[in-house]
Amino acid sequence: MSVVTIIIIILLVALVGYIIFIFNKIVKASNMNFEAFSNVDSVLKKRFDLIPNLEQVVKGYTQYEKTTLEDITEMRTRLSEKMTVSNRQKEEDKFSALIKDIVVTVENYPDLKASENFLQFQQALVKVEEEIELARRYYNGTTRNYNALIQKFPNNILAAILGYSKRSFFEVDLLTRENVQINFEDRRKNPR
Repeated sequence: MSVVTIIIIILLVALVGYIIFIFNKIVKASNMNFEAFSNVDSVLKKRFDLIPNLEQVVKGYTQYEKTTLEDITEMRTRLSEKMTVSNRQKEEDKFSALIKDIVVTVENYPDLKASENFLQFQQALVKVEEEIELARRYYNGTTRNYNALIQKFPNNILAAILGYSKRSFFEVDLLTRENVQINFEDRRKNPR
């Protein structure tokens, strides 16, 4: 065997080893990203599960618009379907807007604001919103790492050949992100 043949064999083995190494890194990053979105999805489902409680509390105190309650039911059905991250983000933003609408409407009903059921709902909603933010940050971190990995040269060549493409970040319009009044207790009037 000549020296040139040995060098060619060593280079081919090194190239194959490098391709396997990069492929495994891409697969790992992709799987971590899917797992992270699964966590986001799980926490978003917790938020959906709070909505029937809100409906019952609000129905008990108001003659709230029937169409709004129907919209919530329809939206929950749509959000339970599989969809892309960007479509999910759009639907979640609509869902957040609908919840904000209900929360703002509650301001007109002092008895409801003081109700124990509504206060429990409010506390649960704030907790879930915080969990969503944490899960969203983790997902976006794994997305950043995955995108960086498949965009670096020469990883981008292998990623393109294998069909791996850039993924979108997940930004959802959380109730706690804006200055929406969630805490309905006026502690100055009712100190504890």
